[in-house]
Amino acid sequence: MKYVMTPLEDLVQQLYQRIDVCQPDHSIDDIADRLDIELCYLQTASFSSRGCVVLDPRLSPEKQKEVFGHELAHVLFHVGIQLIMPESFRLLQEYQARNFALHFCVPTFMLLNQKLYKERAQSVDLIAKTYSVTHEFADLRLAHYERQIKAALFYERLNDSNLINKKDTNVFKQSKAIITV
Repeated sequence: MKYVMTPLEDLVQQLYQRIDVCQPDHSIDDIADRLDIELCYLQTASFSSRGCVVLDPRLSPEKQKEVFGHELAHVLFHVGIQLIMPESFRLLQEYQARNFALHFCVPTFMLLNQKLYKERAQSVDLIAKTYSVTHEFADLRLAHYERQIKAALFYERLNDSNLINKKDTNVFKQSKAIITV
């Protein structure tokens, strides 16, 4: 099976390559330093602002990493003050930050090199330990990864089984032409 990376997975890989990180054993302090992002620890709710991420030191190291990934998305991709933006836009930014955190904390390019267990619970444990994230986070990331693999397998089998023949392909091309007109 050929795994097809999503644009977000490609972006995360490029980000890690840019800062010369190819293994999951780097601390968030090291990553923040390599990204030239100020990382502060204050006993308050975590947030980010203008190249700075503030984390609550009372959180576990695993949770700090997850929150760092979330806040990093805001630093890298978002502008504006969430308190005064429309609710739907704020929710969109939050969704994007959660999705980015999943991929940033457990990058696909690293996960593809990981030998996972047949038993899902063991794989969740392995991901949690290897990438220093909580079990809940590891479970969410593994579920996302599994969906991507199932989709790749589905399309591979679809192409291999001749379910898509030349006639069907022409229909797809015609419908694409109609849509783009």
